[in-house]
Amino acid sequence: MKDPAIRLILKETELSNFINDPHSKVVHELKLPVAKAIIDIAVINGSLHGYEIKSSSDTLQRLPNQLIAYSYIFDYITVVTERKYCDKIIELVPDWVGVAICSDKVCSKGFEVIKPSSLNLNKKGFYVAKLLWRDELVEILEEQQIVFRKKSRNWTLCEILSDNLELSKLSDIVREKLKQRSDWKIKEGYAVV
Repeated sequence: MKDPAIRLILKETELSNFINDPHSKVVHELKLPVAKAIIDIAVINGSLHGYEIKSSSDTLQRLPNQLIAYSYIFDYITVVTERKYCDKIIELVPDWVGVAICSDKVCSKGFEVIKPSSLNLNKKGFYVAKLLWRDELVEILEEQQIVFRKKSRNWTLCEILSDNLELSKLSDIVREKLKQRSDWKIKEGYAVV
C-alpha cells in the first residue's frame, strides 16, 4: 500500500471518531519546531497524539531521528505500518511508542493495534510552546501575567513561557490554542480535516 491508502484506512477507522468530534482537531502534515520534522497526522484534543505512517514503500532510515523530535512534543505516538515492517519497527521504537498495522486485504481490512502507545514522559516545554504563532505566544503571556518584552524573538518568548508554566498547564493551553485556530490551513499550509 502507499501512504494515501493508509491515510484513508486511518480516516475510516482510528480517526473517524476524532474527525467528527467538535473537541478534537485532526491535522495532516503538522510541521514541528524540532529539526524540521513533520508528523503525518496529529490529533489534538485532551492530549496530542501523533501518527507516523511507514508504508511498505518507505524506508525506516529516518524513523529513529523522527521519534526523537516527536518525543519533545507529543503525549502519544503511534507508528502505523504494514506487516512487512511491523517486527522491525517494534525493535526500533521506545517502550512508550505504539505500533499499529493497516491492511487493505478483504479478510483483514482495517487498523490493528499491535503495541499500544503509553504516555510520553520526555516532552519539553520549550518545543511545545514553539507550536504557537507569535500572536498566540503574546496573548498567553499576557493572560498568565508573565513579564516579557514585546520585541523579544519568538524563541525567547517560548523560553519565558516554558520557564514560567508547568509543562502540564502549558500543554493544555497550547492544545486549546491549536484547536481554536480557524485560519490554520491558510496561514501555515496545513491540511485540517
